[in-house]
Amino acid sequence: MKKIIIMFVMVLSGFVFAQESSDNPFIYDNGTDTTELQEEDILPANPGDPGLAPIDDYIPVLLIIAVGLAIACANKKKTA
Repeated sequence: MKKIIIMFVMVLSGFVFAQESSDNPFIYDNGTDTTELQEEDILPANPGDPGLAPIDDYIPVLLIIAVGLAIACANKKKTA
């Protein structure tokens, strides 16, 4: 039980410090207010629109493969 509590506290502390921006090396000070980024600004803090995710094209194929694997595992379990 003690190990679970310690692991929970360690994970929780990681989430707490994840949003700290005081010493963020990826925000540039170029004379503009970095808290209000414009849409056309390309900075590490605002990388722009990434477009469509390439995995979207393969969702039907992945679904067919998943169903096929489920059937194969069910048949293998049934014969064993």
